Amino acid sequence: MGSYKLAWDEFCSWYLEMIKPEYQKPIDPITIKQAIGHFENILRILHPFMPFVTEEIWHLLKEREENSFIMMDVWPEIQESTFDLEAFDHMKEVVSQIRVIRTKRNIPNKTEIDLQIIEGSKHNGQFDPTIKKLCNLGEVEYVDQKPEGAISFLVNVNEYYIPLEENVDVEAEKKKLEEEINYLKGFLNAVDKKLSNKKFVDNAPDKVVGIEKKKKADAEAKLQLLQDQIASFNN
Repeated sequence: MGSYKLAWDEFCSWYLEMIKPEYQKPIDPITIKQAIGHFENILRILHPFMPFVTEEIWHLLKEREENSFIMMDVWPEIQESTFDLEAFDHMKEVVSQIRVIRTKRNIPNKTEIDLQIIEGSKHNGQFDPTIKKLCNLGEVEYVDQKPEGAISFLVNVNEYYIPLEENVDVEAEKKKLEEEINYLKGFLNAVDKKLSNKKFVDNAPDKVVGIEKKKKADAEAKLQLLQDQIASFNN
């Protein structure tokens, strides 16, 4: 499962999308060389599970010596990295949330939208260019207050806003928000019942109880954000 996720999710879905050049523009030699190197490592990892396919692709990637076979090659080594995995995972969640909003609101991928981020949040700006590229954003702007009439979402209690265009049906947006609010209230009610159950709290592992408390805190934060958004539509 881990090998599959590495190949399909991390390499194909994220890495290749990030390095993809603009339409009809070439990719630079250094980037393509690095991409092939990463792909070769993935082939080495996948080889025990799919030997014939990986061996075939291995020889299609580039010219190799006559007696060179992937099964005889060196296994990839884990290397120390200063890469901020937590910030990268956060970036992926922001991108995913924006894509969900595009889908729910029928906003075509080719249509540029803007993103506003509350100033002072724990958002790591190093991946802003990547978010901008993957989501086709016009501007990424840091603001000091919640904008009115904007679609909002939370990622690890960081607040993000997508300004609405003039042709967006505000009443329809309010209805969607009310549906989300009602769902969250029901979810919170279920979590509260679990946490108010003394038998559960006393007997469940601390980690399990901690997870339920985090669910409650996250849901309360999101609920407040949605209620604030509805209030901004009514102003």
